[in-house]
Amino acid sequence: MRVRASTRVTAGLFAVVAALLLSAPAVLAEPVDPVADAVLDVAGDRLEIEVARQRVEAADPARPVELTWDTGSIKPGTVFGDRVTLRASVVDSGQPAAEPVAVPVASTGTLQVDPPGPGGHELRLEATAHALDGRPLAVESVYALSVAEAARPAVAPQVVPPAPRPEVATPSPQVRVAAQQPPTATGRVVIDRGHVDAVAPRLLPDGLHIQVKDGTVAGTTTWREPADVELKATTASRTALPASPELAFLGAAGKQVFLLPQTQRADLLWAGWSTEELRPADVSGPVTWSLTAVEGPGAFGLFTTGSFGEPSVLFNSTDGLPDVQSVPLGTHAHANWVFAEPGRYRLTFTATAPGAGGPLTDTETYTFTIGDGTSSPTQQQPGTANRNPTTALASTGPAGLPAVTGLGLALLASGVAVLVITRRRVQEKTS
Repeated sequence: MRVRASTRVTAGLFAVVAALLLSAPAVLAEPVDPVADAVLDVAGDRLEIEVARQRVEAADPARPVELTWDTGSIKPGTVFGDRVTLRASVVDSGQPAAEPVAVPVASTGTLQVDPPGPGGHELRLEATAHALDGRPLAVESVYALSVAEAARPAVAPQVVPPAPRPEVATPSPQVRVAAQQPPTATGRVVIDRGHVDAVAPRLLPDGLHIQVKDGTVAGTTTWREPADVELKATTASRTALPASPELAFLGAAGKQVFLLPQTQRADLLWAGWSTEELRPADVSGPVTWSLTAVEGPGAFGLFTTGSFGEPSVLFNSTDGLPDVQSVPLGTHAHANWVFAEPGRYRLTFTATAPGAGGPLTDTETYTFTIGDGTSSPTQQQPGTANRNPTTALASTGPAGLPAVTGLGLALLASGVAVLVITRRRVQEKTS
């Protein structure tokens, strides 16, 4: 009888252990609550936010309110530019909304908001991005914000102050930003293929500078003055102009023009623009990018190609200059650069941004040589032109976009859509 009882007890113990082992996977499979205040993800054609808490407490009204964000669920290559733009605002504070901040995917960080007065408030977080086909994605979440009353200062005993120390001058924010910037290369170059952000403003010790962000060498970014760079469209860029009313200013349908395409081709120059080097702490708004002058043998245009091949013209040299674009901070974009005739062109661009001490501005003139045999042979630097395309195509962006080889005309390719930019046209009317 005792043996049978012992057997039953042993069998019972085994049953308990087996039940625990079988239940373990179910416990491990339970979903984990989000840790960040805003966990972002892309589900299908939607941008989503999962929140860890609906209420935010601010114990110190003198310190910024912090929201933690997490884009770890968004894999690189899911949204355009591998970036999500966040904007936080206190709805009932009477203060203007903070400038949007572009954050990378597959990352975590903290977003700060200026504290409102003590009491209860509504804190709104807006997130936007663009799908790879150009469709805008947007979502928002609202939090209940509670700001504590300021603590009354305690009466401290009188203390004899120490002897004053000599003051050490602190560099201005602009100088601190400039000190972190990589140097500008010297020497003239001719670039006819690879990735460059042709118009890339950044802050240097003496102010705003439009420069060329050269990424034609894989894994390396070189900053250059526009006056030292000749950008070249070879005869491989020649293509027939489509029958499009928007592009009629370049010539009749079927006319041979020269096109540096919106999507990358290993045998051509891939030119774009970027405001990624400017930070909201130093520049308080978007960059105004203007085409102010064009010298050359024919018309020049800059346009984007939509998902179905429809063009959207950004710059048109024939209908009155300047042409003006408003470019948000954190933008890295590409479009189609088209020249109606072969020869040498000089394009003058101006970039203006609102700085802490007033407007920051710079004007630079770019040289484009279109077709073979039009560049100056003495200006070519060894190793910078006519490079053989490599398997690792370069990118000047922080996260980079997947390289796309051309399989046809960029006018007909769906391409990667550019971040939505509002186009403003300023025309000088002549009587």
